[in-house]
This record gives sequence, C-alpha cells and structure tokens, in this order.
Amino acid sequence: MSRGRHPDLGRGIAEPVARRRGTVHMIEPGPDTLFDLIITSPGTFAAVIIRRAQRLCAPLPDLVAESGDLVCLVRQLPCGGQVSREIWWYNRNGRWRFFRIDETDIVELSADGTPHTPDPKNAVKPDGEGAGIVTPSISPPGKVPVGEHEGDHPALS
Repeated sequence: MSRGRHPDLGRGIAEPVARRRGTVHMIEPGPDTLFDLIITSPGTFAAVIIRRAQRLCAPLPDLVAESGDLVCLVRQLPCGGQVSREIWWYNRNGRWRFFRIDETDIVELSADGTPHTPDPKNAVKPDGEGAGIVTPSISPPGKVPVGEHEGDHPALS
C-alpha cells in the first residue's frame, strides 16, 4: 500500500501541530496502515495521512499525482459532517501544506483545520515559490512551544 519508508520525521513534527487541534492518537505504522494519526476534539474527528512532498510548492494536481492513488483510497472511506479526511504534505525543511479530501473537492486548510485563505501578498509569485505554504511555529518533538503548557489543547478550550 505504501511506497518507500514511513514518514517518521513527518510524524514527529506533525504531532505538535495536530495537538493544537485536539487530542492526538498516533497510529502504529504498518504495511496496511493508511492513516498516521487521528485528531479528536468535541464534535470533530480528523483522520490524517502524512506524506513527504518532493516539491511542496507545486500546484495541487502535481502533489496528487506524486502520491499516486492516495486520494482515491482516501475517498473510499466514509466522511462528512464532523469527520474530516486529511492529507498533510511536508518537505525536508519542515514546511507544511494541509488538505481535506471531500467527495469531489480537495480543500487546502490552515494549520488549525479551517479552510485556507491565501494572503494576497503571498498568493501569486512568478516562480510559484511560497504560495500557499504554511509554516506553523513548532518546536522539536518533545518540546512545548513557547507560550503553551504541556497538556494544553487550545481546540478544547
């Protein structure tokens, strides 16, 4: 089902981002495991797949093509209402792009899970560099971001 190594680096840097949205349930990687983590908070459930992108600044169709049949696989799973199916792409520099996979659309999200509204200053650049890229302020795995306390779940407040 998967191609190449499991994204351990991505899982490590995704956990603090996910923790800001609610309680994180890491899923043990395996050959038949599709999702990497589940985020739960009152009234919401997000199933997340983490993948490394070679060209994170690429247009969405190129990211989807790079991932093969991943979007088709995700669309076979139930969703709707308070259930969100998501793919989080990252690059080797620790930058992220987040997407929700709906029945017919793919919606880019901000790090907090809300639909992404591009900053007009960064939305269009001639070389495509930086457009739609999200770099949440995260700390290395095991460190609590400045201004937060261990166990805080802003999404639950």
